[in-house]
Amino acid sequence: MKKIIIFLSIFLQAGCAIGWSRPGGTEMELSLDRFTCEQQAARMYPRMMVQRQVGGGYLTPSRTECRGNENRSSCVTYPGQYVPPVFAFEDANAFNRNDAVSGCLRSMGYEFHMGFK
Repeated sequence: MKKIIIFLSIFLQAGCAIGWSRPGGTEMELSLDRFTCEQQAARMYPRMMVQRQVGGGYLTPSRTECRGNENRSSCVTYPGQYVPPVFAFEDANAFNRNDAVSGCLRSMGYEFHMGFK
């Protein structure tokens, strides 16, 4: 854990350039172009929420509880319980929409950079 903190502090002090840029481009131009690309991508790949199983159902183990002492005790065994599967909603078009935005920005001359300044 200590190594991770040291690495992150060095990484942040060195400064990193992560994101889209275009030679001679400004942040305002990038914002406008990204908005245009996001609108186009949303028309091509609208939000499509689907339900997906993210966790399987299972049966908890049975348990036995005993009370008393060695000479006189009573035990009760409780059966396991069924825990149903877990479902979540996700946007089935999110990957395609993000890919379309990236392609659109590249077509406008932007490049995605991930590294040190």
